[in-house]
Amino acid sequence: MPARSPAARPLRPTDLAVLASLWVRGKLPLVGGAAAVFCNEARIWGRLGLGESAFGGLERAVQQWAPIGNGRLTWVAMRGMTLRGLASARRRSASGGWEVDYLYGAPGQEGVCTGLLEELARGLGQAGAERVFLRLDAQSRLLGAARSTGFFPYLRERLWRLERAPGGLESPPLPMRLRTAADLQPLFQLYNASVPATVRRHEALTLREWATLQERGCQHLVLPKDSRLVAWLRLTRKDGAGCFALLVSRGEDASLENLLATALHHLHDRRPIFCLVPEYERGLAARLEELGFQPAADYAVLANRLVRPVEEAAPVPTAAQQPYPVS
Repeated sequence: MPARSPAARPLRPTDLAVLASLWVRGKLPLVGGAAAVFCNEARIWGRLGLGESAFGGLERAVQQWAPIGNGRLTWVAMRGMTLRGLASARRRSASGGWEVDYLYGAPGQEGVCTGLLEELARGLGQAGAERVFLRLDAQSRLLGAARSTGFFPYLRERLWRLERAPGGLESPPLPMRLRTAADLQPLFQLYNASVPATVRRHEALTLREWATLQERGCQHLVLPKDSRLVAWLRLTRKDGAGCFALLVSRGEDASLENLLATALHHLHDRRPIFCLVPEYERGLAARLEELGFQPAADYAVLANRLVRPVEEAAPVPTAAQQPYPVS
């Protein structure tokens, strides 16, 4: 009779000492006691394009997992001293939105990851989370496991990489400013006007929901025009590299050339430079390719709604006013 997969359970304080002792010895014993490639499958904004070693990523992460419960929840699947898998989720900018930031499964142990993601969703729901996001490589072996546990793939993204200074970009940078708390509503209006409804349906229907899904670790710059915001630039810098993402008004309010010049100006001392582009931004992807960017990775973004939104759970009387746009 084949051995049963180990049940997923929350990380315990005693597990940290066990895991640390394994890393000190330089190996992670897996099935049969042999060391194997054991890499993080989850992709978050702050680590896009950066390689994660089999042990270094885990070694750095243990500092974030202790003390347990500080904005992070973690589950492990272990049998004795053998680690079969680990899943961890952290809050985004507010308590309602979470993201899976670590997902490890031994080769051939996809079923273990299924159990880990099931327990993760159950635990986050009990903790009051409304939805959890997961970004995987587009060809990840764990896509099936994620879908079977309630994660729905709603968006494809491509990461573009630039190794040298681009040619053919002569436009000057724009005077973008840092985002403030007062920009929340105008940014949500820009989001509604620029992002397809098929994406917004899985991300955010209201201003409150949208505020909870913002990814951490970014510098935010905005471009105002009159009483509106017409462009939003997100930047991150890590390990000598830089990454940016753009959200631009669909009108002629902001020049793509000037916005790209602004992003590259802020990351002029970084190499490589990455740009994350959702599949619906074909014009941006085409211009990046013309500037010398090369495709670096393709991602599938998945969401798991843990509670039904108020808009679906209780019909609103026709006379009642909606406090925020819902589409």
